[in-house]
Amino acid sequence: MSKKNYNMIDNFLSQSMQVAHYNHKEGTKTSYYCTSGAKILPNRLSISRNTEITSVQRKGRNLLHPITGQLLGKFRVDEESPLKQHKPFRLRTQLWEVPLHPSFIGYGTIGITNEEGKITDTGDLVMLFSHDEWKTIDIYYFAGMGNPNDMPQVEKFLEEYVKNNH
Repeated sequence: MSKKNYNMIDNFLSQSMQVAHYNHKEGTKTSYYCTSGAKILPNRLSISRNTEITSVQRKGRNLLHPITGQLLGKFRVDEESPLKQHKPFRLRTQLWEVPLHPSFIGYGTIGITNEEGKITDTGDLVMLFSHDEWKTIDIYYFAGMGNPNDMPQVEKFLEEYVKNNH
């Protein structure tokens, strides 16, 4: 791919990326609160490591990369987001390893509750990064970019972005 095409992809990713910053709540294992940035995800999230989650089935994307954790959330009544569509307003994803970029906690595709209250995948990609052993976590959100074929471009872009901004 030419340098011009990479610049176009980088510009697209830069324009579509939303970033939220979460801090770990002292005294809890997995509770994180949004301190700044995009408000597309719930204010409070549970972000757990692979040792803290229940066992998952070995099928689908779980066969591609090892699971590194899980992200769970529920929107409060007063929160607004395009992801808050149907009761009980839950959001979740498994977090999978980013093999070529181990500085990232993991990636996942966001699932939200549908009309029946079951979790449905939106196709939206999140990548999580922490530079301080999970005390603070930056969540990079890309609408519609959850296709595995898009991952190499997103990984390359974010690796450079993080290197220049941390």
